[in-house]
Amino acid sequence: MRIGFNTKYNSVLTDLNRLSSDLNLTQLKISSGKNFIRPSDNPSDVVISLNYKQGINKIEKYQKAIDDGLAFLKAQESTLGNVEDLVTRAKVLAIQAANATQDINARKATAEEIDKILHSVLSLANSQLGEKYLFAGQKTSGFAPGTFPFELTKETLPNGQIIEKVVYNGSVEDFSISYDKGMQIKLGENGQKVFMDSGIFETLIGLKRLLLADNQIDYQQETYNIQQFIGKLDEVYNHIAEKRSLIGAQISHLETKKELYTDFKQTLENNLGSLENADLAELAIKMQMLSIAYDAALKATAMVSGMSLVKYV
Repeated sequence: MRIGFNTKYNSVLTDLNRLSSDLNLTQLKISSGKNFIRPSDNPSDVVISLNYKQGINKIEKYQKAIDDGLAFLKAQESTLGNVEDLVTRAKVLAIQAANATQDINARKATAEEIDKILHSVLSLANSQLGEKYLFAGQKTSGFAPGTFPFELTKETLPNGQIIEKVVYNGSVEDFSISYDKGMQIKLGENGQKVFMDSGIFETLIGLKRLLLADNQIDYQQETYNIQQFIGKLDEVYNHIAEKRSLIGAQISHLETKKELYTDFKQTLENNLGSLENADLAELAIKMQMLSIAYDAALKATAMVSGMSLVKYV
């Protein structure tokens, strides 16, 4: 069976078009550095690539949440460290005040320093990181102007005695941040658990009141009462130290998670790079082979195009 001229010509032209397309695609891969330019180039690899990218995106969200959480927890830990120092100072003052040789002026000066410690602890309890209160539970913001999570209130009794107490306006639910749908990270504990349950404010207020009363009639009873406050300060310190250690454990846990997710992200990025990034050396060899084949196809086309019946008469 004879093969007609048109059949030969169309076959050569088809090969030429295919080679031209392959050559252009190879050039595009080299210039872009990517294995596929369009999804149709390699549908299966494109799907795998999208899965890798989604995984990396989720990890980045989690890493952002971890970074925010670590900053929040470290601010809490530092704040409680300062509170511990103040409680220690209050205990030293209480021990000094238990000395019966102190006169009324010394007791008054000690009471004034205890009052400063009280206000310092109150200020620390109302600490913020950016716009967020550290120890207000889930209510990290949204307080009315002039109001805070912890407030010192004063009430004057008919006999002229001033009663002080600290009230907590924050949330009793612990603060958590989300990093993905249904996924949350708990950050420390709310102010009720950390400060109010410790009895720190009542202890400092009570100690100050006792020192200002200056019971000169019964020093023995007064000394006994001061000793009781010293014991309470020990309990307060232990409570704050326990909460601080819990925060430290959370920091350690999140730092470990951060390292794991950093390694996991690196693995996904490496896999994605291996899938998407073109092997330039391999493509250069392929392009050279395609160029040779393309030149040969052009010569074949020229030969076919030059055929004429005149030559065979």
